[in-house]
Amino acid sequence: MSVQLPVFDHTLKPEVDVDGYTLQAIRIAADDLLKSGPADLPCGEKQVSYRYRALRRGDIIFVRIEFKPENCGRTVGMLDDGATYAIGVDGRILRRDLDGG
Repeated sequence: MSVQLPVFDHTLKPEVDVDGYTLQAIRIAADDLLKSGPADLPCGEKQVSYRYRALRRGDIIFVRIEFKPENCGRTVGMLDDGATYAIGVDGRILRRDLDGG
């Protein structure tokens, strides 16, 4: 299989442009909420089955994680399926609010 890589220059409009601190915050939140491990986990427990949104305010990155039912072939989500995090650029979880918790 041959895959053609795009040219990442100033004319390319990426779908996602994430700085390193934001990527770190998303990873920390995902690892805290969900296991990053084995492929044999049920679909609803895999990190790839969730949607991640991030918003940076100064030295704090807010991360929202929600189950995305389409990623598991479903049309309906689960109850208490997400969380919101506040994570410092130093990698510390400053606050965690679990849905239904």
